[in-house]
Amino acid sequence: MGKNFSDKDVVDAGRFIFITAVLFLLFNFFVSLIPLELFEFFYATASFEILKIFGHTGYVIFGKPVLVYLDAFTVPLGFTYLCTGILEMVLVWSAVLASHGIEIKKRIIGICTGTIALVAFNVFRIVASVQALYWFGLDAGNFSHDLFFRIFLFVTVAGFYYVWFRWATGTKTPSNKR
Repeated sequence: MGKNFSDKDVVDAGRFIFITAVLFLLFNFFVSLIPLELFEFFYATASFEILKIFGHTGYVIFGKPVLVYLDAFTVPLGFTYLCTGILEMVLVWSAVLASHGIEIKKRIIGICTGTIALVAFNVFRIVASVQALYWFGLDAGNFSHDLFFRIFLFVTVAGFYYVWFRWATGTKTPSNKR
């Protein structure tokens, strides 16, 4: 019924988890040396620029936290650590680099494409949450923010890693094995 795993499989999985954890701590330390407000400001500004396409007006204030004032709302939108996607990015970097048996060039490609995908999806998530807040009110905005955040966590980390790993190893999925 289930697949039996060899001792080598268990050791490889343990090594992957251990190396991912060590790299996560290391990357997290290095990223923590950069002022958090720079990440918050980047996402606030990028999101605001896209929100302007939807007709929003306002401005961004650099501070702790970074605030976006939109004319459509009476209170500013605060951008904090969780809005930056740093946690997800560091986890993807760590898992990609910890993937032994895959050539380093493919790992570097994975980190670069993962970073681009995470940034783009995170900006989309923020803009979608703000639009839901604008269109449907505070309750729907809070619900969509929480829902988009959880989806973001799963899709970006597990989804990206799955797609990247399949590409990097040349593994065929059942639908394309012909």
